[in-house]
Amino acid sequence: MELSITILEDDPLFSAQLTELLKTWGAKHKIPLSTRCYFRGEDFLQAAAYEDDELFFLDIDLKTCSGITIAKQLRKDGFRGHIIFLTAFSEYVFDGYHVQALDYLLKPLDMERLDRCMRPVLRDREGSCYMFQAKSELIKIPYHKIMAFTSYHHYVDIFTQIPLPSDSKGACRVYRQKITLKALEQQLPKEFVRCHRTVIVNINKVMRLAGTELALSDHSVYPVSESYLKSVRDAFGEVLD
Repeated sequence: MELSITILEDDPLFSAQLTELLKTWGAKHKIPLSTRCYFRGEDFLQAAAYEDDELFFLDIDLKTCSGITIAKQLRKDGFRGHIIFLTAFSEYVFDGYHVQALDYLLKPLDMERLDRCMRPVLRDREGSCYMFQAKSELIKIPYHKIMAFTSYHHYVDIFTQIPLPSDSKGACRVYRQKITLKALEQQLPKEFVRCHRTVIVNINKVMRLAGTELALSDHSVYPVSESYLKSVRDAFGEVLD
């Protein structure tokens, strides 16, 4: 199945470089790609032809229209897919906080950094999911849609980015499962990191680590206990490298 990608970048040379790297990535993973490139935010907004797109690469520092503005419009229009920001300045990384950006790419590009950003997209297409056992059904929750797991007594709440139907305020589903956090932790891929005795977070969703708190891309905040602080810092540092 083809992966539809839109690139909004005002530097034609950089846009062409990213397109070629994406083609290489697609060939490596045997995923056919369809890419469209825009060089001005206004042209993109006028086209408004992104219903089938799964992934957007947005330059934050466009000359006439901010990539953040574009991302906000996408989310307002109901786009729930992946957004990756393009920037030459690392301090802009947290600008994705309010639009639930998947990641960011620093210029100049390299294949290793792109491959890291595309891992959640690849897992999504490969059907990598957490199997949630409800009373009468088995539900597949894509790992990239899970923000965090929190425990209370003998239950774990699974906070996701899966929208509730007919909810106008953007609330997302929370699943509750009878399982211990320790048993759950052993089932999860490495992007899920224990930050507290009651919390496991998806490190790819972490936008800011400040002292003993983690801020995630959905605006949620979780505590980091002293015993887990080093492992969380290491995991977060690896994501930013």
